[in-house]
Amino acid sequence: MAILVTLAGPQPGRSWVCQGSPVIIGRQTDCSIWLESPAVSRQHAQILIQGDTYYIEDLHSANGTFINGHFVDRPTPITENDRLEIGPYVFALRPEVPPSRDSQAPGEGPPRPPTVLRAEVEAQASNNELFAHNGEKRFQQFLETAQGLGHHLDLQTLLDNLLEQLFRLFPVTDRGMVILCEGDEFHVKAQRQRHVAHRHRGPVESEGIGATRRSGMHREGDFTFSRSVVRRALEKGVGQLCEDAKQETDLGGSIALIELRSFMCVPLLGRDQKRLGVLQLDCVTPGKIFHEDDLKLLTVLGMHVATIIENTNLYAERLREEALRHELELARDIQQSYLPRNFEKLGQGRFDLFASVTPARSVAGDLYDCFLTPGGELAFFLGDVSGKGMPSALFMIAVRTLARALASTVLTPAEMLVRLNDALVADNPTSLYVTLSHGTYDPRTGDLELVSGGHPAPLLRQIDGQVIELELEQNIMLGSFPFDEPPVVTHRILQPGELLILYSDGITEARTPDKKQFFEVEGLMQTVTALPPLLPLAECADRIRARVNAFTRGSELQDDQTLLLLRRLR
Repeated sequence: MAILVTLAGPQPGRSWVCQGSPVIIGRQTDCSIWLESPAVSRQHAQILIQGDTYYIEDLHSANGTFINGHFVDRPTPITENDRLEIGPYVFALRPEVPPSRDSQAPGEGPPRPPTVLRAEVEAQASNNELFAHNGEKRFQQFLETAQGLGHHLDLQTLLDNLLEQLFRLFPVTDRGMVILCEGDEFHVKAQRQRHVAHRHRGPVESEGIGATRRSGMHREGDFTFSRSVVRRALEKGVGQLCEDAKQETDLGGSIALIELRSFMCVPLLGRDQKRLGVLQLDCVTPGKIFHEDDLKLLTVLGMHVATIIENTNLYAERLREEALRHELELARDIQQSYLPRNFEKLGQGRFDLFASVTPARSVAGDLYDCFLTPGGELAFFLGDVSGKGMPSALFMIAVRTLARALASTVLTPAEMLVRLNDALVADNPTSLYVTLSHGTYDPRTGDLELVSGGHPAPLLRQIDGQVIELELEQNIMLGSFPFDEPPVVTHRILQPGELLILYSDGITEARTPDKKQFFEVEGLMQTVTALPPLLPLAECADRIRARVNAFTRGSELQDDQTLLLLRRLR
């Protein structure tokens, strides 16, 4: 009776006893030899046993079965000197040996993780065995090493210094790695080796990285490691020791490919057992090995290093957040500098004007703008870009820039809305849109023209103090689709003393802390009604914001709040 041993591919070193005929190999879970890879057919091949002779037969698999690189198209004898290739797996037939803890007989179901250790140590602070032997000496070594690591705030510097300390602490080390998790992948983040340490001969040297991948190993530069060893350390939370990889039958051929004699691999586990990565030290020098006391010390150091790595990552995250905060503050200052402030110069005693934006975040997606046209009219805008944050703020600047550019070429607010919308629709990779109120005011006649692109209707406080909502034709928002018909303009004569209020829905949709009530248009109308008739517009805006803030009881803003107030003086 023989066994089939995995030389390369997933789970190198895994073996199956070939008993009974046929022995079915495939991805189907009831196969005698069950392989997980999608490159393996459900019933891929079978081993036929006739006396002392073994044959391999392909079962019309999708990717074929190969002996020594040759396609198997009929039952073919297989011996100990042959290499059987099925999908990513490379197998060899071997005489039966006493079963290890990880061997699997046919019919036992999915394979269990291989046992690759001479010793393993639980990586937990509660493990009292870590310093059970030579405790005083080991503790002193730990303190000396830990003291040199705690001062580093840069992760790469920390890891490089860590390996330097470990080479000093474990003199038999020929090669060291810090392998960190990035999602489901493992990457070598620091590496160190002695000049004599790293050699490749045989399959790896002749076949290169491809051979490494087929063997279930992972290679970064000149550093190769076993993913299964790393996963075991992290999944079980244990430090692992192999004293003599050459004699460790459970490891199969994978470790032999990189000529390891002895290695240690310990997990780096953060808070709540978060998997950060592993420390691995290798020895390839004949006659030198790691011992269990070495593993215990390295495991304790791994626990300490994991804490330092987490603190270093938190510090780096804090620096990134601080840099982002600074950039957002700069962006806010730049954005605010685009907004008009000198309202008195625009009014020149003929009308009062005031506008402001209160961002929900550092930068706003709301906008306002106002300027005098070549014909002496006041053009004004108030808009609300979809979304929040930086994308909306950048889109807002684009809207304002386009509106300013078009102002000298259009004759009416309706034409402005059409041309602005066409420009946004023609080049809008973000798919953002803006609701916009736009109007012109002639201070010589009081003539007011208003048009809306999906924006809330303005309010008007009349001479008698009554506040009404102006009826505007609600056209579509800008930036999504061309207009089917020209926008409808609303004309009105603004009487002396009347106040026009444009606002964004961040005011009317402000909510109570329990989220059950909205400020609503009625709340804004009541607030405007209560304003003294001749109160300066900046104070009017302050009282409106204060009333909204009282309604929400100081809750964090959920949306930008923007106001534009226009009052005719004479």
